[in-house]
Amino acid sequence: MSRDAALWTGVLAGPIIWLFSFEANYALAPWACIFQAKLALYIVSIVALALAAASGLLAWRQWKQLGQEWPGDGGGALPRSRIMAIGGVLLSAMFFLVILAQAIPEVILGACQ
Repeated sequence: MSRDAALWTGVLAGPIIWLFSFEANYALAPWACIFQAKLALYIVSIVALALAAASGLLAWRQWKQLGQEWPGDGGGALPRSRIMAIGGVLLSAMFFLVILAQAIPEVILGACQ
C-alpha cells in the first residue's frame, strides 16, 4: 500500500467503519428482536472495533515511519503527511470510542428494548 493510500485510510476508515456498523446494527435490530438473539449485533460491533483499531495502528505506523515528530510550521509533503498520520490516529481512536459507546446498550438492554 502506498504511503498516500495508508494515510487516507487512517483518516477516513474510522468514520466509514462507524457508519457501516451503525447501519448494520440498525438493520439487524428487528431481526434480533424477533429471534431474541443479539449475536449478530455483537459480531458487528466486535468487527467494527477491530477494524477501527487496525486503522489507528496503520496511521500510527505511518507516523513512526515519518519520524515521530509533531508537525511544524513548515510546508511541504513531510509536515502534511505527519498531520494526516496524527489525525488518523486521533480519528480512529475517537471512532473506536464511539463504536464502543454504541455497543454498550447492546450488552445492557434486552433485544427488544
